[in-house]
Amino acid sequence: MRSSRDIDGAVDAIRAWGERVDWASWDPYDALNSPLAPALTLGRPLGRRLLTQAVKTSPVNLRPLLRIPRERDAKGVALAVSGYVRLAAARSDASAGAAAAGLIDWLLAEARRTRSGIGWGYHFDVQTRFFHYERDQPNAIATTFVAHALLDARELLGDTRVDEPIREAAAFLEHDLLVDDARPSFRYVDQEHDLIHNANLLACSVLVRAGALLREPRLAEAAEAPLRTTLEAQAPDGSWPYSERPDGAWVDNFHTGYVLESLAGCADLVPGVVTRLETGIRFWERVLFLADGTPRSSTTSTLPIDAHSYAQAVETWLAVAPWRPDAVANAERVAGLLVSRMLADDGHVDFERRRLWTNRIAFVRWTTAASFRALARLLLVRSVPQHRLEIAGAHLG
Repeated sequence: MRSSRDIDGAVDAIRAWGERVDWASWDPYDALNSPLAPALTLGRPLGRRLLTQAVKTSPVNLRPLLRIPRERDAKGVALAVSGYVRLAAARSDASAGAAAAGLIDWLLAEARRTRSGIGWGYHFDVQTRFFHYERDQPNAIATTFVAHALLDARELLGDTRVDEPIREAAAFLEHDLLVDDARPSFRYVDQEHDLIHNANLLACSVLVRAGALLREPRLAEAAEAPLRTTLEAQAPDGSWPYSERPDGAWVDNFHTGYVLESLAGCADLVPGVVTRLETGIRFWERVLFLADGTPRSSTTSTLPIDAHSYAQAVETWLAVAPWRPDAVANAERVAGLLVSRMLADDGHVDFERRRLWTNRIAFVRWTTAASFRALARLLLVRSVPQHRLEIAGAHLG
């Protein structure tokens, strides 16, 4: 493990590891990629959930036994792109810009045509307690992270070749995923109607940012009603449930971080956002962290301590810096904990710490690329003058 003070060195180590594996790895949720999965699950939703959770939580890595391959994932590659773009801007590093460009080429080739635009999915079938969707089926989360990576390249490197893909991703969100009923929201996947607040707001944040960068305000206008839906769903204590379903009422750290970061990017869209944001930040800080800055798993449990929560906490603190004078210092503290506790000597980021053991499997999407992106954002904020903090904070995806 490494010194908590060496953020620059941590970014370099993670970058070197990612390049050695070509940003391809296993994933916490990739169990259904096993050729044995149909037989082991009997093709049933409960079987798919049980196999996914067994592989994810096992203290022994079952993936080699189940013949699950290491692969690239669109969201994982998008996180790496954002990390490279931020690093290029922070250090004037042409090699990082070139690496970002190469991965953007891969992302554009992997885009899936939808009814109204383009989108991206995960490289594995997914079975949640809510619904099932297939490998590569475009979804709100993967698409918004890819879109933000393209927006990072547009904003920080001036890469105009991504303009049309950004428009097409926005079209997918607006026309294929928007449920325009009494409570408008962006659904997680096409044909599903569950209101999942982080997915809804991530889509809003893409449309707002794309509208500003491409000078097409109509895009941001499409996010106004869905944004209000989630604002109105905030609980009196400042929290948001994961979903509006009765079995989706839990509140965890990193999904709350997604919500807060997205609200920061939509702060000027409709009245009342900042008030709700500040209330949400206070809840998040008070309930979902230990006194030393360690991110808790959820409101009901500290364990497992997940590297994804560390990385998203860094992102979220930097995003809300315009409203919290101590935000950058808090991001620095969490980043130090991430590096000192979770960064392995070979440059990958460990998955999670449990009570009796640590899962040290190397994952790109969930931990390592997410940490690369977050720590590169911190380097970017360090590199810009104070008066540009808002640009390096709230408006980066």
